[in-house]
Amino acid sequence: MDKNIANDINGKLNFLLEDHGVTFDDSNMALDSLDTFHKKADALLVAHNCEIPEAAHDITGLQPKLNMLIQGHGAEFDDSNLDPNSIDTVLQKLEILHDEHGA
Repeated sequence: MDKNIANDINGKLNFLLEDHGVTFDDSNMALDSLDTFHKKADALLVAHNCEIPEAAHDITGLQPKLNMLIQGHGAEFDDSNLDPNSIDTVLQKLEILHDEHGA
C-alpha cells in the first residue's frame, strides 16, 4: 500500500479515536497494514457500543465496519455505486466520519 495513503487512513482513524476518547497504541503495529486499520475500526465500534462484525481483514471487510460507524453518527452514505475492494471507498467513508466530527 502506498505510504501516503496509509498515513492518511491512520491519521483519520487516529483523529476519530482521539475524538471518542479512545486510547489506542499503534506503536508496535505496521501502520500500512489492513490489520491495523481493522483494529482501529474495531476500537471505534466498541466506543459506539456496537458489536464487531466478523469480517476478513481486507479492504472489503472494512466496509461493513465503516458503514456501521457512519450509521452510528446518523449520517447517510450510499456506497452502492462504489467498489468495495477499493481503498478509495474507505477514504470516502472516513471523510464522511470526519465531517460528522466537524473536522
